Amino acid sequence: MKYYFVLIITLLLMSCNSDDNSSSSSSIAPIGALTKVEAYFPINDIHYNSEYFYGVNSEISTTTSTTIQSGFDNSTITVTTLFNSEGQIWKTIWPNLSYEYQFSNGLIVSSIQTDIPSGIIKTHEYTYNNNNELIKAEYFDENGVSGSVINYTYDLNGNILTRNLSTISGSNQSYVFEYDTNRNPMSTLYENQAFEKIAEVTPNNRINRTYNNNGTIYEFTTEYTYNSDGYPITEKDYLNATTLVEESTFTYQQ
Repeated sequence: MKYYFVLIITLLLMSCNSDDNSSSSSSIAPIGALTKVEAYFPINDIHYNSEYFYGVNSEISTTTSTTIQSGFDNSTITVTTLFNSEGQIWKTIWPNLSYEYQFSNGLIVSSIQTDIPSGIIKTHEYTYNNNNELIKAEYFDENGVSGSVINYTYDLNGNILTRNLSTISGSNQSYVFEYDTNRNPMSTLYENQAFEKIAEVTPNNRINRTYNNNGTIYEFTTEYTYNSDGYPITEKDYLNATTLVEESTFTYQQ
């Protein structure tokens, strides 16, 4: 589930006087919440494992992800998540980046990306339709110049149906998705969070996707097994129905 790993971040748990964040260094995951994803990419022989930690109010506090590849040192990153007084994620902190989110009418309408070592600031803007579905994400460089735009459409269940990326350089990449009717495990991390929309967390699990990279088309299919709550416990991802490109297992709080 590569689209999950855009959510990975790191740094030690932190709190500021201006942050209403009750995160704890202990994991207090609610029953049924996602606590670990173990992914293996056989083509490159890479293991990518993510663990999810929760605060005292059952909110996601940190995500720690480790990459394991033969011949290389293991690398680990951690994402810290901070909450505002409304209980919404307003900031995420990576090793060298931070993102602050601005709200309007309960939706994230923009974000500020700060490169921590250099102090360079970039901005993102988000547009929604009347159903509060994210339909456009635009990314600006430090000079305020638009570098890329992503446009989205949705199916009747609120899942992303199409995702089209275009860049200032003329590159175009698009996805068309199909879904099962079971529950997306990432929804246990970001339930009732505006952040869920900009992180592209869908209600259901993607089972087929067609990827068009500047005219070259790739077809992916995904097979799952599920637990009694309807969440995936295993996943296998195939290219052109034959080549295994990813297999994952999911662990939930008991």
